[in-house]
Amino acid sequence: MEGQISTVCQSIESLLLQLQNEGILDEQFQQLMQLQDDTNPDFVAEVVQLYFEDSVQKIERMGAMLKSPAPDFKELDQLVHQFKGSSASLGAASIAQLCIKMREGCQTQNQQMCVGLLGQLRDSFLLLKGKLDTFMALEQQRKKLLADLGR
Repeated sequence: MEGQISTVCQSIESLLLQLQNEGILDEQFQQLMQLQDDTNPDFVAEVVQLYFEDSVQKIERMGAMLKSPAPDFKELDQLVHQFKGSSASLGAASIAQLCIKMREGCQTQNQQMCVGLLGQLRDSFLLLKGKLDTFMALEQQRKKLLADLGR
């Protein structure tokens, strides 16, 4: 059982290192993990889940706004700014960087640029979600093994 826990922990560390090396996550995610303890053992999972739910709504709203022949770029910029903030708070570095570029498109009212960047945001979000779903599954496995040991 100890060996299984060690293997799962190594898998988690390896996945997070890969995500950092690929620029998908930054050190902010590690800081979030440090806030998780015995008094709040599901902190990271809850933050990630809230981020996913909120992000899907924001991405769908951006898509709807950009389908308009004359989007409200000020409102779109505010929405992208919110998405950038929540992404940066989670440590989703690649998404935050795309949001910075998309805000430039909003400020110059370049709809074509914004549509292209929204596609990249969707792709980056889906990649991040897939990787963090794997992380959360490993984290659940680690917690179950620890619980089975009575820890």
